[in-house]
Amino acid sequence: MSLTLTPNHPAAVHLRRLFLAVITGSFVFLLAWIIYLAASLPEHREVAHWDIAWVGFDCFLVAAIGMTALWAWLRRPILIPWAIVTATLLCCDAWFDIVLDWNTPDLPISLVTAGVGELPLAMLLFYAARRLIRLSMAAAWARSGRGEPPRMWRVRMSIFERPDASHDEHTAEH
Repeated sequence: MSLTLTPNHPAAVHLRRLFLAVITGSFVFLLAWIIYLAASLPEHREVAHWDIAWVGFDCFLVAAIGMTALWAWLRRPILIPWAIVTATLLCCDAWFDIVLDWNTPDLPISLVTAGVGELPLAMLLFYAARRLIRLSMAAAWARSGRGEPPRMWRVRMSIFERPDASHDEHTAEH
């Protein structure tokens, strides 16, 4: 037996409300947290386990790159979220390398690795993920007989659609 959730199904309504509450609450909390940290963190601090933090992060990055490569070789759609995760980790790595090497002799190396390696690869992965989503949408829309799909930001997730929604995805600008 398969469960089909319609937009007004109580489970779909509950899921949407819960998601919106959690993500909006997180946004508000993090804004306040950033203000607190900006005012309270010391400029300099000695830390233990620096090596474990960086090696651990790099292990996660290598695992993400490996999973992205695996799913790309196997031509599976799960490549898309892995590409996004990997690109995000690459951007984080570039950011922390540059910021933490600021005013040190290692800054030029961090700038070069970010500018030649990490950030271009991240942009390629973000672009590939977006392009694969767009191509998948175009194929699905063509199979359904709707023709060219609208821009991604204009398409609503049908499970969260209100029954009385007055938009028309078919007339979106291209």
